Amino acid sequence: MKIGIIGISSLTMELAFRSARQGHTVTVYNPKGNSLIRDALEKFGPTATTGTLEQAASADIILLFIPKDDLENVLNQLPDVSGKIIIHTSGLIFDPQTLLSGITNAMTYKITASLLPQAHVVKLFHPVDLQDKNDVRNKEQIFFIADHRASKNYVKNFLKQLNFSPVDLSGRIHLQNKGLNLDSIFHSSARRLDN
Repeated sequence: MKIGIIGISSLTMELAFRSARQGHTVTVYNPKGNSLIRDALEKFGPTATTGTLEQAASADIILLFIPKDDLENVLNQLPDVSGKIIIHTSGLIFDPQTLLSGITNAMTYKITASLLPQAHVVKLFHPVDLQDKNDVRNKEQIFFIADHRASKNYVKNFLKQLNFSPVDLSGRIHLQNKGLNLDSIFHSSARRLDN
């Protein structure tokens, strides 16, 4: 499988490493310049390389980590991504207990979905446990939400292959969104981006 990564974070680099280790072809594009990550990718093996935005966007799965201020500009430069799975990653969440409220407030993936309506956008969250633990878990939990059922299952299986334990929060978010009027929050966020 071909994995495209657009934007660099600790999570996208971890996903790149695990994907390359599983034999997937990984193309990484960093809007800030590929020279910053070239040395790191060499350690991932021969299937991980830097590339252009177009090369990263031509992959089967595209992983995004783009700051909100740059999001619209980068997404507008993408070639046609109709039908593709786009995994929108977040910064680190340090308190898993506040994960749901963090997801509710992190609306950039909805903005991504609105700018790429023909793609299937999945939101990925990776909480970090800062407490020192003696027990070693075989698989790290990673959380995601998605509206498109086939994409949700595809991403879940992909994450399992990378030795994560994926947790689907889509139903919980849907219930929480009913209690909060997130449609109005989303539309006001989108209007702010337009201005």
